Amino acid sequence: MVQLSEIKLDSGLNMLIKEYLAHQLIGTSLEKAASKLRDFTKTLERRKHPELHEIYLESERTELAINRIINTSMNCIDIGAHLGSVLNHIHELSPDGKHIAVEPIPYKYQWLTRKFPDTEIFQVALSDTNGEVDFYLQPQRSGFSGLKLHGSSSADTQVEVLKVQCVRLDDIVPPDLPIGFIKIDVEGGELAALKGGENILNRYHPTILFECAQSALNAHNVSQSQVYDFFRAHGYSLFLIKDWLAENEPLSYEQFIKSMEYPFQAFNFLAVHQ
Repeated sequence: MVQLSEIKLDSGLNMLIKEYLAHQLIGTSLEKAASKLRDFTKTLERRKHPELHEIYLESERTELAINRIINTSMNCIDIGAHLGSVLNHIHELSPDGKHIAVEPIPYKYQWLTRKFPDTEIFQVALSDTNGEVDFYLQPQRSGFSGLKLHGSSSADTQVEVLKVQCVRLDDIVPPDLPIGFIKIDVEGGELAALKGGENILNRYHPTILFECAQSALNAHNVSQSQVYDFFRAHGYSLFLIKDWLAENEPLSYEQFIKSMEYPFQAFNFLAVHQ
């Protein structure tokens, strides 16, 4: 008889293989073909949930925004580098820049260091304090891994608790390195991570692409108003990516809150210093 633990192990192993293959495709001629195939397989899902139209367009819009933001010599930071798709895009757009990436998951860190030898990659988590912390790895859904457990309430969800070093962003970035762009996706820990990089924000005013979802914020006991107020206090305006591309006005506080309510206008936002 097959044990439940064996099923979980097989599921986690299958996901690891899928992630490795996806990582290997990044930066190759097959990457775009694989992306088109994924889009095709999602067609039925889109038909079932037409109200999520804005979310389905987010990936394409994000790529357009990054293309417009990054120049050939801009120094960039990728926080929560995952499999390296955004980091690869950064390298393509800014071959002359000096780039930094952060990824605490051990196997992803190893993959990234091999694929991007010219990038300084840190196997740490980021926050506003330093020290050793618990990191909750979800092997079956590693994109939901983070400093707090969230993303699923199922008792069958497999979780591994890792001990990782947590540091401040200001402590790993050379103070004389001007930063022009930061992408951050750390499953609700974005505010604490950016608080640990306030010197960078105040000195260089980088454009910031950040994920923000209510469920992830709740796991960190962070409110939407805290996120909005932090950026405003540092001279930033917040945009839906589509609005920034169209050169529309930034979001008011009320619009920012509403954008995260179902059917969701966005999971990712742009913070631009004004």
